[in-house]
Amino acid sequence: MREKETVLSVLMYLFHHHMEKDNQLNLNDMQLVDELKSAGFHAHNIGKAFRWLHHLVKFAEQSPPISPDSFRVFSEEERLLINSDCRSFILSLEAQHILTPQTREIVIHQILELINEGVDLHLLKWVTLMVLFNMPNCENALSNMEFLVLSDAFDSVH
Repeated sequence: MREKETVLSVLMYLFHHHMEKDNQLNLNDMQLVDELKSAGFHAHNIGKAFRWLHHLVKFAEQSPPISPDSFRVFSEEERLLINSDCRSFILSLEAQHILTPQTREIVIHQILELINEGVDLHLLKWVTLMVLFNMPNCENALSNMEFLVLSDAFDSVH
């Protein structure tokens, strides 16, 4: 098993090895599960990652349109669970037109699903990347977000 394995590490693996290459993920594919197990991931975290991706798709499909002029006020519970740096980052992404009001809400929903992972900017950036990857017509936003995530990864190496 991987050291400090998390659901996020499974999602990152899937992104790097499948989604980034425009491979469609079949979450019912036992070969994919076997590949993840061979890569050292525990079945429990694989299942949680698959459920997270499934919930992402379902929530995005059911999410009603939100006015582009909407203003986001975080609830008391959200403020307790999502630190001020992450909340500011979400609003910054929206101001930069990387997130729309609708994708903002999906990111917040999906980040709360991973609250046990310990929400920080790193997790938030990857969740945002995964959300944008799974949304139609978000290619420019995805490209900008990939740049932010990869530039952070590059900066942490140096």
